[in-house]
Amino acid sequence: MQWLTENWGWVAAIAAGILVVAVSLNLLPDARIPTSPDFATSGDEARDLAVGAIQIVTSEGKWNDPEAHTIRDSKALRSTMVSMWGLTDRQSWLETIEELPQRRTDSLRDSLFELRAELARTSGRRPSQREWLAAAKERGASGRDVKGVINAVVEIEKSLKKSALRTVVLPASETIESVRGYAQGQQIAVATWGVALGFASRDDIRPMLREISEQARRDFGSWQEFGRSYLLGRVLRLVEQGMPVEKAIEKNEDGIRAYGQLFDARRGNSGPWSTLPW
Repeated sequence: MQWLTENWGWVAAIAAGILVVAVSLNLLPDARIPTSPDFATSGDEARDLAVGAIQIVTSEGKWNDPEAHTIRDSKALRSTMVSMWGLTDRQSWLETIEELPQRRTDSLRDSLFELRAELARTSGRRPSQREWLAAAKERGASGRDVKGVINAVVEIEKSLKKSALRTVVLPASETIESVRGYAQGQQIAVATWGVALGFASRDDIRPMLREISEQARRDFGSWQEFGRSYLLGRVLRLVEQGMPVEKAIEKNEDGIRAYGQLFDARRGNSGPWSTLPW
């Protein structure tokens, strides 16, 4: 007791330090991607589901759950899926999956991405905003819409240069060549939601998952390429709906966090994008 009395300052400091650490750990977001213990985290089905992982987990699901139990067990989430996506019956669900790639297509935007990809292959680096705009004008594409698309893409990509759980989303050496990954990620998620809504069984969607997954692997060369495409497409979709770029970027924070979780190989429960082969 005498020692404690004489050294109360040190004791208080140590106790305060322990408290700060405990509070910090509780406040820090979990680095682990939401995962169901009831379904596999390896194998073909898990690999296919991982294509839809960002869409699934940002919609409050578990990335490896082909039956979307989180949605199945929540009346509020089921209602949201029906109203937001128009998933009222099996036919509307099937049409949504089939039509998503076309719905997420924009001729001007996609042609500008193709142009930039061509410039990147020629120069060996991602073109600057000025170089991209100049090349578009040389090809006859000019006007407010062209400049608006290019400005929006460059601004969004600046937000993707940050680190998500020690994973740099968009290194300076990489060029995002398309946003097709966004529709593909959504297709996988919608397929699982159909099971939750009672429109199909797990066996019914297996061929769908495989087909979408295989198309993604033809379009992209790695989880990194696919993930960047998904994130950029996600934000651009909000911008195209009229949301200011800054606000759309802000709403993508959960997507960037999920991207980092998917690559996080720490804390025991490794992110599937760090363990599953592309």
